[in-house]
Amino acid sequence: MLNISRNDVQQAPFPHVVKKGILDLDLYKALRADFPSQDHFAGQTEISGSTGSRVGQGTGFDIYRGDKTYDRLIVTSPAWKQFDDWINSPAFVEKFLDVFGPDLDALGCSIRIESDAYDRGLVEGREVLTEKATLSDKAKNLSHRLFSRSNDSSGNLFTRLDIERSIGGYAKPPHCDRQNRLCSLIVYFTDMEAEGIEGGDLSLFRHKEKVDPRAHERHPRPSDVEAVATLRPEQNLGVFFPCSNNSYHGVSALRSQSAARDFLYINISTDRHSAWA
Repeated sequence: MLNISRNDVQQAPFPHVVKKGILDLDLYKALRADFPSQDHFAGQTEISGSTGSRVGQGTGFDIYRGDKTYDRLIVTSPAWKQFDDWINSPAFVEKFLDVFGPDLDALGCSIRIESDAYDRGLVEGREVLTEKATLSDKAKNLSHRLFSRSNDSSGNLFTRLDIERSIGGYAKPPHCDRQNRLCSLIVYFTDMEAEGIEGGDLSLFRHKEKVDPRAHERHPRPSDVEAVATLRPEQNLGVFFPCSNNSYHGVSALRSQSAARDFLYINISTDRHSAWA
């Protein structure tokens, strides 16, 4: 399903894969043909508002696994059902381990990852998603650091498959994704250059302080990191990486109002508070 292997991994500034043609071309074309319309996105926004939105109120739209609009898409599109079936299965976990397994100990992965711990029935609701850690999140993180054991049980694993459309004003500062994420996979459905869209580039960052990945903060001050690679989204370009404490990435402000930046944001996650030391 993913046209990547261990040989595609780049180690700096953190282990990651950038791959053109990351999905089989026929599947990608079918997914793009059935990509949700603006009416679908707007209809989901009427239901859920901006709760848990990754793109932010007024700067885009999203459809999540578990949303009614997502459920309808899977029923009506054979291509999206095929993709959903694979992403939400132990096979995706096994692919992640094939590609990044040798890197996980050094990055500080604190759980034992087992594909048979995958539970398709787990769905992470919008209400638990916050832009930054809450006081409760910080307390749980402290408890995790004090009492968790390295490579302890994985708990249950599940997948997010989020369909995103960002518009003018969308931007993301340097950050890492939520601590219960094992990995993030981004697949783009818009050719920014061909569409003449300004901004919206993805940058990868490294921390200016050279310390063990376990010691990094997940939301650094912008002045503490520097961009080392910038990627211009294009059709069927994919970016895949473990969500370790040093997996800093961000998006420059999308300045064009006339076109949308369509992409998928996909995670394997654990139902424990954190997957990282």
